[in-house]
Amino acid sequence: MLKIIGIILVCGASSLLGTYFGSLPQHRVDELNLWKKALLMLRAEIAFASSPLPEAMRNISMRAGKPVGPVFLDIAQALEAREKTDMSLIWARSFAKGQKESHLSDEDRGWINNFGQTLGYLDKQMQIGAIDLACGYMDSQAKALGPSCVSAKKMCQSLGVLGGILIAVVLI
Repeated sequence: MLKIIGIILVCGASSLLGTYFGSLPQHRVDELNLWKKALLMLRAEIAFASSPLPEAMRNISMRAGKPVGPVFLDIAQALEAREKTDMSLIWARSFAKGQKESHLSDEDRGWINNFGQTLGYLDKQMQIGAIDLACGYMDSQAKALGPSCVSAKKMCQSLGVLGGILIAVVLI
């Protein structure tokens, strides 16, 4: 009886691990879409509302979800405190702080960080162009990952179940 309970627990745990690892690529796509949404909101704030950067960042932080919103809130607070640092340094510090629970790849982080280097230096049209470029990158990454997410999820789930069965057979 104890062996059967152990086998069920091992198979269940490995299946859950497979499900978890299978969902990671989808989390990256979801986070890229959140960043794109936030950057499009920033584009609208710059293009149409002509809001000052601290106000625009605060507005975006309230509308964007986690993990993107806290980054924009941290930037808004730093700008409102009138820190004597460069906007690119504020962006880099806030972005690094917000990446503790991120699912983005290093390349994604690089693109978003490079975008942050352009904020506050360019004129209105150049900033809108930089936002469009970053959004285009996020679109292409999300589209490229879309089909592979489904197959990766199925593969990881199958490997989790099969791994659990293998461990159960070995332990018997």
